Formats: sequence, structure tokens, C-alpha cells
Amino acid sequence: MIDYHVHEVPPGFLKKWQHTLDEVAEALEVPAALVMRVWPEQIEVLLSSLSAGNPYEEHEKADLGTGLYCETVMASRALLEVPDALNDPAWRNNPDVKLNMINYLGVPLVWPDDSIFGTVCVLDARARQYSAEAQEALWKIKALIEADFAGIFHGDTAPDAIDERARTIRSEMAGILARLRSPH
Repeated sequence: MIDYHVHEVPPGFLKKWQHTLDEVAEALEVPAALVMRVWPEQIEVLLSSLSAGNPYEEHEKADLGTGLYCETVMASRALLEVPDALNDPAWRNNPDVKLNMINYLGVPLVWPDDSIFGTVCVLDARARQYSAEAQEALWKIKALIEADFAGIFHGDTAPDAIDERARTIRSEMAGILARLRSPH
């Protein structure tokens, strides 16, 4: 059972997170970067990167209990990497395989009250392993969003009112994304 509570997210934060998703999708060269939000019996694509080949639409929902990657992330509260679902018996029947999204990397998003919000994740149609730096980029996005959660949780509805910790995280993430974009 996922510990879930309803917390509203002001629209200004969604705009900021959208920009971050678009940046990470570009840097990691994936068609889909998503912020997923859990509901009592479903999970929703809250935000979806505006990238070529992305099959996910904002606000589309899927039932829980169907073997989605994100369900495992939320239940375990840990990073999940699935390099190739087609060659992994645990994942080959995952609903995302029908969309040709056979590769997954995701981390949980948790509110300050320790309830699960959902996940931030990237998906790809090609089998691949993610570098430690790519994984670190996802952890930084998680840290940024959760820093926003802290402000929202305590009544701050201004997305531009970021503290020094968030500024540091954003700077670190920008450095990681720049390195990921540079030729290897």
C-alpha cells in the first residue's frame, strides 16, 4: 500500500518542473521525461517532456496494480533502472512495453509528511544503461522538486522563492546536464 495524501501544487511550480523535464530529456537523449502523480487507484502523467517521440500525454491516467515501473519505485522508495524490459522476465509484460518504452529510470517523489507524491522518470524505446551521472541528474531533479514540496507544504505558493539549498541543487544539476550534453 502506498502512503498517499492529496496535496495541491500551484501552477507556477508545474511550469518550472516542465522546463526541467525538457532539459533532462534533451540531455539524456530520451523521448520521455515525466513527473507522475499517484491517486488512490491510479497514477497520472502530471507533466510530460515536450520531446520528439514521447507517447505520454499530460493528465492521462493508468490503473495501479498493473505492473507499471513507477509502482515499484513508489513502493520501494528507491531508484529503479530497467535497461531492457523485453529481455527481463520481471518487466516484459509491463504496460509501457505496448508503447515501446522498454527502458526506464525513475526515482520516488516524497512530500515532507513522508507521503508519496509519485515519481520523476525517463523512458526510452531503446535498451540502454544509464551512467552514474545520468542517475545523479534524476536525483537532483528529485531534490529540486522536493525542495519545492517543502515550500508548498509550509504555505509558500511562489515558485520563484527558492532558498539557497535549491539554488545550489539547480546549479549542480545544470553542471551535470551540461556534461551529459557534451560529446563523450
